[in-house]
Amino acid sequence: MADSLFNIWGLASGIDTNSIIESMVTVAKTPVIRYQNQQSEIQWKQEIWSTINTRLQNLQSAVSILTDKNSIVGKRGISSNDNVLSVSTTGAAPLGTYTFEVVDIARAHTVTSNVYASRSEKVSFSDGFITINGKTISVGTQASLLDIAQAINQDVDIGQKVYASVVQVSSSDFRLVITSRNTGTTSSITFGGENNDVLISLGIVGEAKSDTYASYTEPISFETGEITINGETINIGTSASLQDIVDAINNDLEISTKVKARITQEESSYRVSLISLTGSIETLDFSGGNDVLKTIGVLDSSGTLVNPNNTGGATTQLAKDLELTVSGISGTIIRQSNTVTDLFEGVTLNIKNTGTSTVTVVYDTSQAISNIENFVNVYNDTLSYIRTKLTEEREEGIDFLSEADKEKMTSFEIEQHNEKLKVGLLRNDSTLIEIEDQLRSIVTGMVKNDTNTPLTSTIRSLEDIGISIGNPGEVSIDEILAGKLTIDYEALNKALTESPETVADLFSKSYVYVQDEVPQGTIDGTNTRFTLNNKSISYDIRPMVYSDGVLLTQVFGATTPEPGQFKLDYTTGTLILGEAPTSSVKVSYGYNTTGETAGIAVRINNLVTNYTKDITGIIPYTINTLTTEYKELNELISDTNIRLSLYEENLIRQFVALEEAIAKVQSQSSFLSSYLTGLQKQGGSK
Repeated sequence: MADSLFNIWGLASGIDTNSIIESMVTVAKTPVIRYQNQQSEIQWKQEIWSTINTRLQNLQSAVSILTDKNSIVGKRGISSNDNVLSVSTTGAAPLGTYTFEVVDIARAHTVTSNVYASRSEKVSFSDGFITINGKTISVGTQASLLDIAQAINQDVDIGQKVYASVVQVSSSDFRLVITSRNTGTTSSITFGGENNDVLISLGIVGEAKSDTYASYTEPISFETGEITINGETINIGTSASLQDIVDAINNDLEISTKVKARITQEESSYRVSLISLTGSIETLDFSGGNDVLKTIGVLDSSGTLVNPNNTGGATTQLAKDLELTVSGISGTIIRQSNTVTDLFEGVTLNIKNTGTSTVTVVYDTSQAISNIENFVNVYNDTLSYIRTKLTEEREEGIDFLSEADKEKMTSFEIEQHNEKLKVGLLRNDSTLIEIEDQLRSIVTGMVKNDTNTPLTSTIRSLEDIGISIGNPGEVSIDEILAGKLTIDYEALNKALTESPETVADLFSKSYVYVQDEVPQGTIDGTNTRFTLNNKSISYDIRPMVYSDGVLLTQVFGATTPEPGQFKLDYTTGTLILGEAPTSSVKVSYGYNTTGETAGIAVRINNLVTNYTKDITGIIPYTINTLTTEYKELNELISDTNIRLSLYEENLIRQFVALEEAIAKVQSQSSFLSSYLTGLQKQGGSK
């Protein structure tokens, strides 16, 4: 009770007026308690509707998988030799058996330096330059292997194509390794012949030097004048200087991609220096006629390099392409990567080693069954919850607790009691009945084809593929009444094996196909705008437009169609041709459908969207309406509490007035009594 103007306590009347006022206010407060109880019911209804909304969205997630045809007609690839290759597929993969022979796998270009005692030990260089893939950076005239690796990786241009690391082989064996980020010959690393003293010193860029000569312009005599590198032979004649040799090598289109030749001066003498542009000099092939390089001392008489700079252990793995053959396809297939995605549509090959493997692509019925099984389970859970909320009844005698009742109970007991009050709040709710009826109608109904006839003569509904509500005796009456679906796995597997495409249509069919439709519009040699007989054109199938018997090419966006082209508004069905037809226009296309010609999963998906879509969905609208009712009750409670405060104050004033009146009467009575007593005493004394 609100604070009284002052405490009365019935001092004059002897009546507990405070208790009387409190009781009267409590009785008058009954509407507020009723409003608050109504608010509790509103909140509980919102909780239940939110749960229903979530369950329907879970159902939508399950059926959304089935709206994709590939979830039913999914394919599975099986490799006979996983050590050679593994395979993954999509629904677009062609069924069949294919034999692959992997001749060579794709490799990254890797170069390794000479051996050094520490990753942090400083190494001295003449200039401190590194040139990789045409980009030159500087590390200074002293740098450790770790410094060099960091400089390479941190450069924006170089670091995009290669990465460098320091590898510890043993406690005293550290090497700098540079590797291309991708495999294949197009990812080969190129090293500059100039401005690369760092990598030459480390032995990563191979260098071989000739004997010293007093002059680089004086002619030297040769037997044949041949130079052969990597199978490419050039002839400089039987008399040529060191400079002539350098020029001949650098000017040859083939050799110059692998080797850079230069003149180096050591005090008063000169040498020819051959620098490998791909890494170690020893990866180059010097077999063949090579009397020039043998004469000047680059090669010994057997054709072996005399003094390459990588004697400390520098090695190179050149970049290589993937090479494989496929049964039924002539020639060798070359790819840059060991992951092949473009050989067969929907097939991804992950190549591991050389060898032979047979790949078989089959329908993946196990995945289809798993997807369908998930849908059935979620559907049953959703329908079971809806049926429970529609049929449950509140226990007799269960009512809202008074404040006095709550004071005698624990919070757990109060919560348990409130759970009983939540029962039956949506019993026989019309919206919930609609949801249940519509879902049942879809799963027990027939999917029709474009001519309003059954999809096929054998597969028309879920029941035809082994999914049904069940028969008495096989399942309980409660399950039948609840509309619970059951799966006959033998029938389902048979349907998926024999007619996977039709089963997919049963779930995922989303458009009606129209062939050779004559659109609305005048054909007079001047009109280029026509209208299809249907709107909401499907993106799942490419429209085919023939104008005067010629197939047109589709253009999109803001492009204006030219002769031989057309543009289509998928929303309105408006067709614009690049040139006015003179005799005929025919269009084949698909338009979206949500009726009986749509698949089971598509129809459930659309139904759930109608009920759960934010703001405009029926359930969110219902929840928002309940929120409005809750706020209106808040206003009623506020108004009633104001009236109760005024009522209480008025009662207090009335009882105060009563006490004052009684006190006045008592005072007058006391005065009269005293007066009369005095008169009596006076009369007795006479």
